Amino acid sequence: MKRKLIYSVGLGILLFTLSCVNGNKQTGNTSVQEDTHPSSNDTLGYHMEVFKEISPYFSGDETTIDTTFYAARYPVFSPEIDSLVRDAIFVDGEYNASQVAESFLGGFNEYAEEQIESENQAFHAWFRDQACEVVLNVSGFLTLKNIISEYTGGAHGIEIEIWSSYDIQNKRKLYLNDLFQDTLALRQIAEDYFRKQEQLSDTSSYGSAYFFEDETFKLADNFGMTPTGLLFHYNPYEIKSYAEGPTTLIIPYSALEDVMTTKGKRLLAVINKQ
Repeated sequence: MKRKLIYSVGLGILLFTLSCVNGNKQTGNTSVQEDTHPSSNDTLGYHMEVFKEISPYFSGDETTIDTTFYAARYPVFSPEIDSLVRDAIFVDGEYNASQVAESFLGGFNEYAEEQIESENQAFHAWFRDQACEVVLNVSGFLTLKNIISEYTGGAHGIEIEIWSSYDIQNKRKLYLNDLFQDTLALRQIAEDYFRKQEQLSDTSSYGSAYFFEDETFKLADNFGMTPTGLLFHYNPYEIKSYAEGPTTLIIPYSALEDVMTTKGKRLLAVINKQ
């Protein structure tokens, strides 16, 4: 029987081993600028940054190895805009990807050292992988979608999407009441589309299949303005079980124009010009 080995090695040795086994030439601690999106028609210019850092602790046998890593791909704007959207990209209060790596990998390294000292060879590597992208970039408005996948032990990992929209002119995050003058009417419109998407009749009970309190439909706080409509995203466990996965609901702007505020209609007019 092959015995599983746990090593703590210098980063250079680990990277050499990884490249031999997996053919991966990615350096262990990288920050690389990718494609650049220059500003045009009053849109925001930005470039995409790629970052990856791995732990010096890894596990494996004679044929395979595994290691903990943090990887990120995210947009970088001007300093003023970066300060506005930072919380949407680095969701735990960090200022940059290096701080996220230090926190995440530091937690794993402490855990790995404890397991090695106790001669426990059965623990698994962790990972945190995030990809933040610009979904909407029009005059005066911006929407970001941040997908974060993470595993830190247990039966399974978790993946969440975080949507954030911004009023660039006033340098502030957008909330539903900024864009819609009647949020009760908005909820009714959204519920109609939700029931149709979920193949529920107007009178069907949500029952135990959904986690709506008192059987009352609830708008997700997690929303984004996209080129085609208003998007609500419910992450796993929010309204359904983990096995059912996430739920994304998109409502076309044509169904929403009557309940929009002046700002909402201005955003819609800009989108329609694209």
